[in-house]
Amino acid sequence: MDAALIESLLQERAPQLPEEGWQQQLLGLARGEVRLDEPLKKHTTLQIGGPADAMVFPADLEDLRALVAFAHEKHVPWTILGWGSNVLVRDGGVRGIVFRLQKTFSRFEVLDQTETEALVEAEAGVPLPKIVEAGKQNGWLGVETLYGIPGSVGGVLKMNAGTRAGDISAFVESITVLRPDGTLHSYPRKKIKFEYRSSNLPGKEIVVSGKFRFKKGEPAAVQEAVAKYQKKRHDSQPLDTANVGSVFKNPEKGFAAEMIDELGLKGVRVGGARISQKHANFIVNENGASARDVLVLIGLIRDKVKDELDVKLELEVKVIGEDEPL
Repeated sequence: MDAALIESLLQERAPQLPEEGWQQQLLGLARGEVRLDEPLKKHTTLQIGGPADAMVFPADLEDLRALVAFAHEKHVPWTILGWGSNVLVRDGGVRGIVFRLQKTFSRFEVLDQTETEALVEAEAGVPLPKIVEAGKQNGWLGVETLYGIPGSVGGVLKMNAGTRAGDISAFVESITVLRPDGTLHSYPRKKIKFEYRSSNLPGKEIVVSGKFRFKKGEPAAVQEAVAKYQKKRHDSQPLDTANVGSVFKNPEKGFAAEMIDELGLKGVRVGGARISQKHANFIVNENGASARDVLVLIGLIRDKVKDELDVKLELEVKVIGEDEPL
């Protein structure tokens, strides 16, 4: 194979850089709000993260569809940021467009209900606690297992969020997504493979909404169950300090928090980040922590657990973005 052909093939495989001036073009195209160089620490529960080149709050589905097409045409990478929980944004920020759907993808309604069950639909930007509160008031059985999960519907479905007691997949009826070609597609529950903190929903398909089916019981009993979960989580988790939620998935045998605690790592601090004294699988931002601080703690925990317990911990938190230049 001659040198010219090799060079041509390498160029074809290399990622194409965004078209120059795309940010100004974006300002002219989007009907929703656009913020350039937006600090992502303002949009994450850990309150950490460098800037996004552009943050966009699409006005509606058609706006989102047009913006995704624009990003594809101009070779601009894009990311969906939900509630901002369970995500660590590196200090250099995120290149391209960060979409947030909370402002307009907020419809939540009961589609149908009988004496024994309720079918509800929630768009991607609806906070999960809103569904839990509705379930609490209306006696939707099992909704207490979702209490305290700080996420919005889109992200919750993508990662099959949950607690030790259960996860969102137990209630899913169907999920509607926006595909890269601009079409909508609905996946019935039987076509979705949910696993522990993951699903097989394609990465570049954007969750638009989900339908959920709940069995109904006595509201008083559900309210009592929610109250018990509420007390348990407030007693055991550092909910009053900026945090990223559970950092590691639980391994097949045992619990990550118990392993970290066993090794005496509770309270260990790097910069402004600390392994919580209250829950060892939480890292909190106590004093202007950087993503680098958190990543050093993550590495320390993984190495210690691997070396001393021969267990490889997998991250539950999603790490995105670029490191800050040295």
